[in-house]
Amino acid sequence: MSKLSRLVPCAAALALVTLTALAGPVAADHTDPRTELAPTEGTTDEGLERGEGTWEHLRNFRGGASPALTGGGTDTEFFTPKGTGDIYGSFGTLGQDTAGSIGQRIIRLTENGVVEPTWVADHGSAHCEPRSGSVTALQHDTQVAQRGRVSLLTDTTDQTGRCHDTAGGGIEIVDMTRVHRPAAKPREVHLVRFAGFSHTNTVDGQRPWIVYNSSADFSGRNWIDVMDMSSCFGRASWTRAERIDACRPVVSRIQLDPKWTQQRDQDTGKLEEGSATCHDITYSRQRLYCAALNSTLILDVSDLVRRDGSVRGAPLSCTLADGTVTKAKVTDCSATDDATQRATGWRFLGKINHPGRDCGAPEDARNCNTNLQERSDEGVAVSHEADPTRDRRFMFVTDERGGGIVPPGASCAPGIENPYGNGGAHAFDISDPSRIRYARTPSGEKSIFISDAIVPDPTFCDIHVLARVRGEQRFIVGYYSQGIKIVDYFIDGQGRLQFHERASFTLPGANTWAAQHFLIKKNEDGSRTYYIAANDIHRGIDVVSWTGPPNPEGSKPPEQTGDKVSNSGLLGASVLVLAGAALYRRRHRVEE
Repeated sequence: MSKLSRLVPCAAALALVTLTALAGPVAADHTDPRTELAPTEGTTDEGLERGEGTWEHLRNFRGGASPALTGGGTDTEFFTPKGTGDIYGSFGTLGQDTAGSIGQRIIRLTENGVVEPTWVADHGSAHCEPRSGSVTALQHDTQVAQRGRVSLLTDTTDQTGRCHDTAGGGIEIVDMTRVHRPAAKPREVHLVRFAGFSHTNTVDGQRPWIVYNSSADFSGRNWIDVMDMSSCFGRASWTRAERIDACRPVVSRIQLDPKWTQQRDQDTGKLEEGSATCHDITYSRQRLYCAALNSTLILDVSDLVRRDGSVRGAPLSCTLADGTVTKAKVTDCSATDDATQRATGWRFLGKINHPGRDCGAPEDARNCNTNLQERSDEGVAVSHEADPTRDRRFMFVTDERGGGIVPPGASCAPGIENPYGNGGAHAFDISDPSRIRYARTPSGEKSIFISDAIVPDPTFCDIHVLARVRGEQRFIVGYYSQGIKIVDYFIDGQGRLQFHERASFTLPGANTWAAQHFLIKKNEDGSRTYYIAANDIHRGIDVVSWTGPPNPEGSKPPEQTGDKVSNSGLLGASVLVLAGAALYRRRHRVEE
């Protein structure tokens, strides 16, 4: 998974930080991947627990050294190098952490089936100066594509300032094929610049050489760029030089209708001027689920690719350029704006326009990242991520109110209602994609999960990245200042959906960007142990486990509470820890 004219996504209290660039020349291959670019040793901590099951904090990799961003963690992606059987994770870092930015930190999470988190390599795509000071420009979203025995990592940056191509932002392709071998040094083999930004990217689950680029802005670039990097795979035995010579990505464009991505007025229902594009894309069973900031839309891409693997239609006319301090070349598509060059073979299936951003008077209502007119339990202000259920019956859309940039009303305190901050997960009925509508609870309310606060926080009390657990009615979510949450949902015989927060775990000073399970083990007593890796803006990388009851698909709902958010059973525990929580903060201050 995460994910505006650089307004939206996600970078916690970073808006309060002003960074100065430290000029200095760097040489080709300016970092050694087998040298730690930032601290790796952290301490295991006690966290605030509530709900069912038991938690254990297994390991922390502290990450960067900036006083403001001691971890700088962002997105995460898991992969298994062919022939190893071991699970690895690539963890992105924020480029603003000037004292210790990395780019991509590679951790081996398991060895011979045993969870033994170990640092492996640092790819220094953010370890240089100067860089952009934008709080959302260099978040290094990551994906890993595997074809045969070749593993390629894609690393995104929004704007200028990336180490290997100071002239632009986009996607950096990194060869991870032999990362499991101690002598191998994973490095960049090609870079791509786009017309717009590269905020997040998504690998096609069935055609791993196809990558969908999300620029996440409101600048009228309402399209999805599609990168075909089939030429970059070749053979596992290739040297880096051979892969650099062969890697020549081809970029095509899915052009969206502006009306698909416009927001609707919460009072009149009419669409408003101004289009956006995808902040994040989820690929599932030949469909794209595009969280397009003001709206959420679904595309069918089953016929996007020809039999030879190329994208149908006319590719963009890009040029080839030299990179900066790297032997890798750059495919430059930044000046490409020819409306005749478009991908074909895809179909628009449907969309839902959200109330979007509205913070005040009509003349300035859209210059914000939240909505102070429509409550967070009524509509989506910022569509951040969209994930379908396996049967394509429902879709969960996360509402990142504030977009990670300290919005009005985004603070939280236990027991105090905050109707406009604290965005949650909204459930939609997509059984007919041409008529997307809210799922309903047994009592007829909109199905929306919003967690109550565990610890007080003056700025970020927002949902962020969620990861669905395959084969279960469950997702694991990173909830900024509120930590890691296990959230279940239940569907009754009438198709009514209700949520239940099963458990949560908040480590000291948490500002959790992403939390995702990488391994699940079944226990003799019927419970399961979920091993979870979390990437945290302030803490760095945390590896934890939660042992509790599973929630298989088809599980019957608990007794009806009549509540839109079924958090009963957690409230008592919440009340017991509130006083300690405030003191604690001050003291320590997947795919089918």
